[in-house]
Amino acid sequence: MGHLTKQVFGDVNGAVGHVVFKKRAGSNYIAMRVEKLKATLDPVVLARRSKFAMTGKIAKAVNSLAVLKAAWPVTDGRMSRFNEIFQANYKIIGSAANILSAAVAPMFGFSLTNSHVTTLATGVQMTTDALGVKAGIDTGTEKYIVAAGIIVLSTPNQDGLPPTIVLSFKSPQHNLDLINPIDLTAELEGTGLVQYGYYTTKKAFACLVTLDDNGQTVHTSLSVQS
Repeated sequence: MGHLTKQVFGDVNGAVGHVVFKKRAGSNYIAMRVEKLKATLDPVVLARRSKFAMTGKIAKAVNSLAVLKAAWPVTDGRMSRFNEIFQANYKIIGSAANILSAAVAPMFGFSLTNSHVTTLATGVQMTTDALGVKAGIDTGTEKYIVAAGIIVLSTPNQDGLPPTIVLSFKSPQHNLDLINPIDLTAELEGTGLVQYGYYTTKKAFACLVTLDDNGQTVHTSLSVQS
């Protein structure tokens, strides 16, 4: 992809022949027009496309929760938080047919001891031992805590449903307590609850998020899965 360093042409958008002009984060780029994907039965190609699509669903669900989105740093002025989430998860999910892992928060969060994530009849529960005073959490700034994450739903129990969907969830906000064990539950509602009931296989990935007085994200834990 080419990059215009001088604004000779001004702000250019659109395609001219096989060349596409794009503007992103205040910079102009030149790229070749993407050819239409040809139908293929190659299992390697199909698996790669499925993995890409699944990663997109996961990244979209994580990005949809403000408390999780805010935890991801923007390491490059031309890369969005969505792209950061996408790249981190593409490396670790395994395959679309067998999700091995998922990162709902960056991989430098605080650690948890004896943590568990459980899918319930109408939601998700996250428990862990007390965080302790050595977790690196500043109680002068960090006042509240929530559990947040995603649920990958597969094996629909009715015809005509997508084979896999991804929902996001967040528990109610609680006062931050470093001394006692943590037990937080996120109850699904509305459309999310209905969709949750249509699938047999449910795999949840969650983390703890500490918040300041204004409800803004300060720290996240490492991701935990059910």
